[in-house]
Amino acid sequence: MKVAIAVFLHAAVALAAPSRKTKCRPAAPGLPMVVREDNVIDLTHEFNENNSYYPSHPYPFQFTEKLAGKLGNLFFRNNYYRQPEHFGTHIDAPNHFFKDGVPIQKVRITGHLIGEGYLINMKKNGERLGADSLVTIEDIRKFEKEYRGRIRTGGIVLIYTGYGEQFYNREVYMGTNMTGLEAIPFLHFPGLDPKAADWLITNRCIGAIGIDTVSIDYARATDAGSHIYLSRAGVPIFENVAHPDKVAEYGKKFKVIALPQKITDGSGAPTRIIAVMNRKE
Repeated sequence: MKVAIAVFLHAAVALAAPSRKTKCRPAAPGLPMVVREDNVIDLTHEFNENNSYYPSHPYPFQFTEKLAGKLGNLFFRNNYYRQPEHFGTHIDAPNHFFKDGVPIQKVRITGHLIGEGYLINMKKNGERLGADSLVTIEDIRKFEKEYRGRIRTGGIVLIYTGYGEQFYNREVYMGTNMTGLEAIPFLHFPGLDPKAADWLITNRCIGAIGIDTVSIDYARATDAGSHIYLSRAGVPIFENVAHPDKVAEYGKKFKVIALPQKITDGSGAPTRIIAVMNRKE
């Protein structure tokens, strides 16, 4: 057997719904999951200087080896790095686009960072979603029809556009190799329609949402509508999600665990995200 690690986790949690709900399906009473070596998919890109990053960041990832060598009879290594909050695979806290939103250290684990996973696969016939496309309410309803079930309260929705596979190819991933504010008009990548963001909040009471692009709003957005709707509703956002293709290959049913760095008053943080897959279907 390949089961080198066998852990039974039963997160008996009540996944609290956002305050405004109309047509939300109740959350499951708990999140039973079996974590094995062969059913965990890491949805996190490695953090390094080769990461694609939003051009408004004043500096990219910087890594310096400060010490590597002998410390008495021991070998010892210690490094230094710096990076923006919103870099690599990361979370946007609700205070990112809402003045009264909670900062990263106050985002609740139950109901927001651990939940039932739903993968909306927008990559069709091997082709990634169009560069300036929007994921719409119709796309989500189509997913639910194929999934044969509605997204439950507290669910974590992941959008698979196909762009994450080009994460280290900035020109494809972002639409341009340019950096700095002057690059923004030349960006091209898909995102979530703000109407769909509002619908997911109001009609599905999602706990969090993620996407395999650099932003939940598509590149041509002028008002950050999806960010604003989600932030005002207290829904965290995961960006630069890695390897959703592996989730799509494995099967439909999975759980998501996302653990961000706990930065006091942060508007975002680097985040390790994993999918725990159910049995292959």
